[in-house]
Amino acid sequence: MDDFLLERQYPEPPASPKDHRHPTERDRGRILHSSAFRRLQGKTQVFGIGQADFYRTRLTHSIEVSQLARAITNNMLIEQPQLARCLTSELAEAVALAHDLGHPPFGHAGERTLDACMKDVSRRARLRGKGTLRFEGNAQTFHVLVAVEPKSPAYPGLNLTRATLAGVMKYPYEQDTGNNRFIFASDAASARWALRNGGPLVSARQMERGVRPHTTIVCQILDWADDCAYSIHDVEDALQAQFLRPGDLIDARFAQRVAHWYEETREGESVPSLTYGEIRAQLRNLKRRMRTPERGDERAHRKQALRNILNELITVVTVQPRPGARRADYAWSLVVPEEARVLSALCKAVVWEAVITDPRVAAMSTKGKEVLHDLFYLLLGELVEKKSHALFPRYYRPIIEESMGKGEPEAARGVCNFLALLTDMDALRLHALLRGSKSSSVFDLL
Repeated sequence: MDDFLLERQYPEPPASPKDHRHPTERDRGRILHSSAFRRLQGKTQVFGIGQADFYRTRLTHSIEVSQLARAITNNMLIEQPQLARCLTSELAEAVALAHDLGHPPFGHAGERTLDACMKDVSRRARLRGKGTLRFEGNAQTFHVLVAVEPKSPAYPGLNLTRATLAGVMKYPYEQDTGNNRFIFASDAASARWALRNGGPLVSARQMERGVRPHTTIVCQILDWADDCAYSIHDVEDALQAQFLRPGDLIDARFAQRVAHWYEETREGESVPSLTYGEIRAQLRNLKRRMRTPERGDERAHRKQALRNILNELITVVTVQPRPGARRADYAWSLVVPEEARVLSALCKAVVWEAVITDPRVAAMSTKGKEVLHDLFYLLLGELVEKKSHALFPRYYRPIIEESMGKGEPEAARGVCNFLALLTDMDALRLHALLRGSKSSSVFDLL
């Protein structure tokens, strides 16, 4: 790989002469051994933590995405050896393992709750524009890597290579009220260092004019691997949990609701509009491919069918050169055929209708939002009104002390970062301990 892409932001002692790992292998190791990565085992993917041990968590999802990203990368390196200037299998694994580190408890419901709390503090403090406080899972992932996750007292974060940091930036936008995806203002300097010679952070005004940033080839591979894992694996979990039954795919009313969700999300998925008839035909084909025989292990047949679909989505992609790029990792575009994107988006719509809108899942999301909202204001009050950090775990007190006495906005940043670290059960236990909503022990670990 190009030496420029393997630079680190902060100087480090030279590696041991017996350490023959590639720099991207070292990045993968740093992410894999981080506390933020371990916490993913306790964070919701689709089904709530503790509902059953079979279903995927953020941790198992991230591991599966890393395998898919590695498979795509291996294929691309064989077909386009020039990619070796900017791509390794270990780099693809590293960015995939890291891509969900910033997700808070309770999935996207928790993400929206923390963002709403930060906006509320901004209104009270009369913060506007780029000064508005926000929360966003992808921005928090970058924040964890460059500022939160401890590795050495010599520097903040994990001090990853430029290639890895650029690879996790799916949304290189400035933090502003007009951008719903962004990099935190506090991390903008690190982001610009990682993006140097590749492209600037896009402002809200530029976005309004239709400017869209390019991303690195490994970031594009991650994005597609994540889409494939999300769409196919979540369908598998939905079938196993019997939230989705194969017969639903040929039901007219179910198809109408899936068509609604597909249309709602198709612009963000970069897929064309489909007629209701086309949606029904796609769902019938999916049902046909998953048809199981009257005898034999139904799970094995289903697994084979979904594996075949996933394999097609992975092997159908190609790359093409992008002229004029100043950096090797910006010089390529991943090409995903339209029919593959349509199938992925359709599977997401199926999961949304069958699982996300199910009252059992919706109830858990509502509970999670209430818990995070209550914890946010309770802890914020402790810091601002009582000037106390006694409710925070000892490992976090040195961090939260830095925000004390600096006003409500700074305290809110510290509280939000703390809550984003927690697993689902951490948040529930802390809420139970502080609010007495159920019996708990002072020895419960946080």
